[in-house]
Amino acid sequence: MTTIKERVERSLDALEAGRPLVRLVDEIVREFPDPYVLATQHAQRIVLKHTGKPIDPRFIWWHQFGTASTSSRSFTGWQHSGPPLKSMTLTELVIKRFDAHFQEAPDELDLYGGFYLQGRQANHFDERNEVAMLGSKVQEDLWALDFAMAYRADITRFWNTYSQHFRVLAKVNLLGQGSIAFRAGRISESDWASLRAMIADGLAAGVLPTLDALKQGSSTTPFSVFRYVLDQGDRGCLYSFVVGSGRTLLYRPWASEALKSFASEQDQAGWLRGQLQDPATLASYVTAAHTDARDPSRAHSVRTHLQSIANSATDEAALVLLGYLKRPITMDLFTYLANQATTEMNDNATAMLDNAQLRKAMWSGYLSAFIKVFGGFAPLGWPMTLMLLGASLGKVGLDIDAALHAADEQGRKSALRDAMLDSLFAALNMVDLGFQSSFAALAHDVPFDELDGNLDQWQVSQSATLLVEGQESNELLSGEQVTSGRLRGIRLGSDGSCWIVLNGLSYRVRYDHELHTWLVVPAHNPFAFGPLYPVRLNEANEWELLVPPRLVGGTPPVVGGMSSTRSRFWDLHLAVDDVRSKVFSANALRRQKALLQARPIPLLERDQVPDVDANGLDCVLVDGRLQYSYRYGREYYNSLIEYYTSDESKVNDVFRSGTYRYDDEDDYIRALADTLDELPESNEVSLYRGGHASRGTSGQHYRNGQLRVGDVLVNTDLTSFTENPYKVAEFASQPSVDAPGQLPGVFDDTSVVFELPLGRYQEGTPISAFSLYWDEGETLFLPGHYFQIDNLEQVYGDHYRFVHVTLHQVPKPAAGPVYDLRTGLLFDEQAYKARFRTPGLAERFFPVDPPAAAAN
Repeated sequence: MTTIKERVERSLDALEAGRPLVRLVDEIVREFPDPYVLATQHAQRIVLKHTGKPIDPRFIWWHQFGTASTSSRSFTGWQHSGPPLKSMTLTELVIKRFDAHFQEAPDELDLYGGFYLQGRQANHFDERNEVAMLGSKVQEDLWALDFAMAYRADITRFWNTYSQHFRVLAKVNLLGQGSIAFRAGRISESDWASLRAMIADGLAAGVLPTLDALKQGSSTTPFSVFRYVLDQGDRGCLYSFVVGSGRTLLYRPWASEALKSFASEQDQAGWLRGQLQDPATLASYVTAAHTDARDPSRAHSVRTHLQSIANSATDEAALVLLGYLKRPITMDLFTYLANQATTEMNDNATAMLDNAQLRKAMWSGYLSAFIKVFGGFAPLGWPMTLMLLGASLGKVGLDIDAALHAADEQGRKSALRDAMLDSLFAALNMVDLGFQSSFAALAHDVPFDELDGNLDQWQVSQSATLLVEGQESNELLSGEQVTSGRLRGIRLGSDGSCWIVLNGLSYRVRYDHELHTWLVVPAHNPFAFGPLYPVRLNEANEWELLVPPRLVGGTPPVVGGMSSTRSRFWDLHLAVDDVRSKVFSANALRRQKALLQARPIPLLERDQVPDVDANGLDCVLVDGRLQYSYRYGREYYNSLIEYYTSDESKVNDVFRSGTYRYDDEDDYIRALADTLDELPESNEVSLYRGGHASRGTSGQHYRNGQLRVGDVLVNTDLTSFTENPYKVAEFASQPSVDAPGQLPGVFDDTSVVFELPLGRYQEGTPISAFSLYWDEGETLFLPGHYFQIDNLEQVYGDHYRFVHVTLHQVPKPAAGPVYDLRTGLLFDEQAYKARFRTPGLAERFFPVDPPAAAAN
């Protein structure tokens, strides 16, 4: 019987072999030339150029009208009423371009069209919902862009850089499919051995595939490899691997059961004949072989060949027909597959007209017809490139339309990554380990501080109070403790979890394959993002916590009542790094969308438009009740949250000073609170909030001792936190282009950073999926939440310093002072309630204590 210890050791070995391959998957997913992602990126640049704001382009609509009236208040000088003649999002506009008429008469773009934050259902199209961009200027950007040429250049760069990555991961996928097929009994043990020998030398049974091994070719030829060509443009959906005895393995890269063995080619022909007699199955083969909206005749040719096999009178006749389609592959299979994938991507790219072709069409008077038939690019089918890497549509979990048109770049890439890692998981035989956490360990998205980490200079903590205190577990550890090897000093749980005893307390740990050390991690979320807490076993067999070295020089003045410390975590995350920040934000958006999927949020059908309420805000009518949250495709919308996140919104002025710009702010606040109450809350990640005197929040109250550990703070406005630490610096400093050290601003004694550790708060509502600025990774707290100060410290680096305030959420205190989280001043509840025009609105957030409670 395999012991827990042996299974954990096998898991660590598999992860050691797998992590370099995971990095290859991540590179392929990140760099894969996706025209829809490219279009979104160009749309983002256009928005930023013309508005100075990084608004998500999915919220921006281009509307085209037949009439217009003048307006002194709108950006274009025109306003429109009634439904538009034509509407598309900005990303769609990048792909499809403006109508042919406007290509020839660009001056009319600003008269008969405009950009707006609402779709065609809006009651009005004027300064209230417009985006300050001129169609004529955007058309100039589109002509300067040459989208088709940019996409073709992306394809060339991808294959020049990542062709070897593709070959390695295609091998991983075939290994994974082989392992699954062998376990399911669809191929024999000898088939499985021959398959491994074809992939690379040295892949004996039980040997883990490594990156170095998979980079090498095979010196043996256990199979003759053939492809069945169903049409001149067939992408390659049927392959056979034949051994000398005539035994055959059928390989269908796109299928959920990709590999199946047969005693002979005739048996294979008979099986295919039976399969293709089912219309739905035949259709799936046609889709896999060729889907090209530009040339349906080629799909018809594929169908004709497959139907002929299905209609064969006998298995022998089916074998003869397959023989006509059979072509030998004489080169290395994986080189051949890479060539096929490259050809398919280049062929697809020719569907797009570059600027030279567009201008030629315009001069010839055929632009309208060209744009109608070829404009942008037609649906090109699910890329065979991705199928060969394990990301078939079935595994990705998207229907073909959603997969091809998903504006949700993060969700799509996440699905691709998981599908490819599923093949790697099978190739490493990790399914045999039986631990639910095994796939999570393999798929763990390693934080940058672990990838870039070097612990050589870290030292044993000499502090009487360890930084990890508070993460200990109260669980009784009854598993075996390992006394030798890599697991020495580790106590193992029955689920494969690893534990240590540090200073007499139990902590969960996981092994970090990038840093080659054990890390203390949250007991119930071992892959949560947070600071590094490495540990090591000393000569006395006792675990020690390691901390970064204290650097000499640049120490700021001592602050009474709090320690001063350097932080590698904040050195990394305060510096401007747009690429890494986007990765954090994308992960936050993916996590927050996963929370929403479990909620019954109304889903609009394709081409269905939302309703509008009495104020002209988008909503959905469900059983006679207005709901502001809804989903369209894979995207989420809520006009109340959109407005809150817009620069136009000044609703917090009501909470902070009782200042009203309009007459309906109280109604809006009530509706926003209602809609937030209906959305899921989450405390699975640590949250951060930066503050600075220039934004009304100051660290001086902590430096001068006014606020201390144990004091209670309350938020009195709509309070935003972020789960992306890269976003903190811009709020905790005075913005300056001359800031030193790659910082976005200048830090001073008023700089402060609040942290809510994961699991230490209850009622925050993640809103990134609805926000105009999704990359802020935002969680929103309604007013009236109380937080106790757990720790105060001054964190400093070469060019920054701030007070780090660690909080946890608590119930309203029965007595004692409470301080405003934003201002640091003593909170006066009665004065606060007097700011609101609507009687009773403040009680929504600060309910009146019952008489009995007040008496106590």
